[in-house]
Amino acid sequence: DNLIQQQLQMKAFLDRLPPTVLAYFESHKDAVHSGNEEGIIQFFNDLNARIESPGTTSPQDTIGYLRLLAFYHPRHLLTLLRLGEMLTPINPPEAMFYYERCFDPTIVGEGNTVVDQSPYFAFVVANMLGRYYMNEKNNQKGLKYTKMAFELSKQNLLPPELGGNDGDTCSLLTLATSMDTFPASLEAADASIKTMNSYADLYLNHRETTKFNDELTVQALPLSAQDPYIHCALTLFPLSFYYREDVAAIASQRYNIETRAWPKLKEYVAPHILEMNNGDESCHGNSADDEPKRINLAILSATMQAGHSVSEDFGGVLFRLSRELFKITYVYVHEKGSLPIDPIFEEHTEENGGDDEIIHLYKNDDIDIGKGAWPVRLAEEMGKLRFDLALYLDMTMSPVSRRMAMSRIAPVQLNTHGHPITSGIPNSTVQYFVSWAEAELPADQAQAHYSEELLLIPHGKMHQYYRRRIINESVSRLTGVSIEGYTLESFGLPGSHNGAIYLNMQKPFKVHPEFDELLCGILNKDSTGIAVLHKADTMDAHQIFLDRLESAKCPFSRLYFVEQQPHHSLIALYKLCTIVLDSYPAGGCTTSREVLEVGKAIVSLPARLLGGRWTLAYYNMMELDDDIKQNLVASSFEEYIDYAVQLGTNSTLLRKVEKEIGAKFPNLLGREDAVEEWQNILMRAHKDVVMT
Repeated sequence: DNLIQQQLQMKAFLDRLPPTVLAYFESHKDAVHSGNEEGIIQFFNDLNARIESPGTTSPQDTIGYLRLLAFYHPRHLLTLLRLGEMLTPINPPEAMFYYERCFDPTIVGEGNTVVDQSPYFAFVVANMLGRYYMNEKNNQKGLKYTKMAFELSKQNLLPPELGGNDGDTCSLLTLATSMDTFPASLEAADASIKTMNSYADLYLNHRETTKFNDELTVQALPLSAQDPYIHCALTLFPLSFYYREDVAAIASQRYNIETRAWPKLKEYVAPHILEMNNGDESCHGNSADDEPKRINLAILSATMQAGHSVSEDFGGVLFRLSRELFKITYVYVHEKGSLPIDPIFEEHTEENGGDDEIIHLYKNDDIDIGKGAWPVRLAEEMGKLRFDLALYLDMTMSPVSRRMAMSRIAPVQLNTHGHPITSGIPNSTVQYFVSWAEAELPADQAQAHYSEELLLIPHGKMHQYYRRRIINESVSRLTGVSIEGYTLESFGLPGSHNGAIYLNMQKPFKVHPEFDELLCGILNKDSTGIAVLHKADTMDAHQIFLDRLESAKCPFSRLYFVEQQPHHSLIALYKLCTIVLDSYPAGGCTTSREVLEVGKAIVSLPARLLGGRWTLAYYNMMELDDDIKQNLVASSFEEYIDYAVQLGTNSTLLRKVEKEIGAKFPNLLGREDAVEEWQNILMRAHKDVVMT
């Protein structure tokens, strides 16, 4: 068996070699396999000569020769490092495989690791490995290598401007902003925050050098060249899933870290704001010739592409705001890989007689590369347009929008629930967070979750103007494809299954360990039910998910994982399931509306933060009968499990619930009160700050 395995491994290896390299190997394989030392030395010397000859070997062949060397001489450190370097831009997973081997003494030999041979290069590679595994949602490995880079950098490797013997500022920033995006357990999630806070304290309170030096960092860590902020400071996005933490305190801590590293982020104030502060009340908004004067409103978002949940969520209200009250400019903040703007924005601009404007903001590679505070340039461009209000739809989802919001492009700046978490930016800069009372705890309790002042669309009023996502009863509005004709087999599920199908298709990073107990409790109570879940987008994350579910004693034979689906097939999957399980603690928003639109029931356990209370709010606004809602909204883990199994195993009750949902769902659609309440809030925000 071992011999067969070795032969298969050799065949798979040879199949990857370019023809030129394969021909070279074939002409030398006898010498290599004979064990003749002289022939083997000649083989390696010849390979090295080919690799080192400039201009004579293509990059593809060079990688092939290096792979040959690494295959037959796995302890050769320089070969492993060269392979990692050449593969990083074209095949990062393989590059990291070779880089990791450089640190393993069982592979390269005691005293021959990259740490032993070149501590500086070990620091650079460890930083790269740490950042790579953070991106892959493998926090354990990411922390391991980032901590290694930080400790290595204390060995007199760096100038004082980069931290000197106190350690590399970039690696410290990564550690001080690192939240586990896919924690292996509740204990791991808690430990992740504790570790992050300890490094944040080190950076903020026990560090002489805190200002970030972009230029020297790029020289030391070339992979940071595109954007040192992105490379060194991790996204705030995962905070929206840490419901056990003080999210406002963590977000504020993050702001302090970012502006300590890049002070320029908070320094820009638009000229018309400075003029107002000097007592000139005529300088805000449009020109003095406008009668009546309209509020000059900027809508900023990095997610204005077609079908995105943020543009879908807010578009209905924004397109219906009174143009007699507001002069509206849509500002599409383009991130790397942004899709084209949804044509509906341009259509509505034309319908309004061209009165609305659309501005596209881009990174300029000629002048912005290598600068962590480069979005200030975009803020300065927007500052010239003399906005009265700036409404950021997804401030904590977009690193570019977040950095822009630290500047003041308008006297009044508002955050809102495109990503339902506070910005942590002081309320002297971002004054308000617009939320929905129906989906919040009582206002006095909810305010503690925000650095901004909370402005609430009141109870009993709808917060958005929604339209159906399924048209002509069976066609996805987003893809134009029918949702009909699907079976369980279409998704790799057992077509002969007669029990309940419990579905949760939230992205796995949104499903924190708290949910595992609920899911496994349902399957263990309903011995004939199956669960269908969204498969994680990386192998590391998927394995963590499997390990978590095993620890929670889930019956694996009744677990199924489905890849990400296009919109029409996702809706078809909703229709085929028995019950949809709202994830916990962060629940569904757009997902919940889609499920309710096709008349399916969602069992939900409202949490304490906004993102875990959407489904409850929708049920309230649908005005479900109390005897129906009491089967859907739980107040404990035990009730959640009981309600799900009761609906999954009682077809009579389920039909009754689904009938009520189908009849009441239209109560969420086309609500003009949402437009009216948004207008009231925007006008109040403008009056409270500007006119006083």
